[in-house]
Amino acid sequence: MVRNLRLIVLVTSILSLTAPASAQSARASGVVRDTDGRPIKGATIRAVHPDVERQVFATSDSRGRWAMIGLRVGTYTFIVDAPGFVPVKGTAALRTAPSSPLTFTLAREPGLTPGALPSTIQAQITAANALRDQGRIDQAIRAYEDLRSRHSSLTTLNLVLAASYRQKAGAESDPAVRRAALERAIECYGEMLKADPENNYAKAELAATRAEAAAANPNR
Repeated sequence: MVRNLRLIVLVTSILSLTAPASAQSARASGVVRDTDGRPIKGATIRAVHPDVERQVFATSDSRGRWAMIGLRVGTYTFIVDAPGFVPVKGTAALRTAPSSPLTFTLAREPGLTPGALPSTIQAQITAANALRDQGRIDQAIRAYEDLRSRHSSLTTLNLVLAASYRQKAGAESDPAVRRAALERAIECYGEMLKADPENNYAKAELAATRAEAAAANPNR
């Protein structure tokens, strides 16, 4: 009986040691802020894992902080959006050990200040935003491109366009189309920096997009 008990203990120990990593849990946390460094309250953070159907959501507090627990170990895509801001997306590998806080910086959409734009232009921007939020990315891009061509002073539309092209790239399975969308995003960030060379948000997002484009085209 003692021998059988030892055998049971040994088998249990082996099973514990060989438990798959997917059975372990991880956590993620961080902060959401605007391009001026101010925290954004009420932002929605969505975590997507390619092998997990259920998505995990969190909301930022008054200090922009958010946290998620009980996540499966692996690489997640995080989509962050807040009313009046351009959505952003990033990836992070989560492990059982505590990970570094994830910081997401959101740029404001153009024309949000009351009276800053004529009502007709603001209505067109709102309509384009609605297309984007509905997932009709190609239509939204055409609408933003048309607005930009007719109103060159709306330089922040370049940020919105860049984010939309990156969203399009993320949804594409065709490598060539994905690379083309990322190249267009890079062009948009470049146009933004021509108008505002010290825009740190555009600089950071340009660097991230170039890294995405390089990963999508490793032989280039």
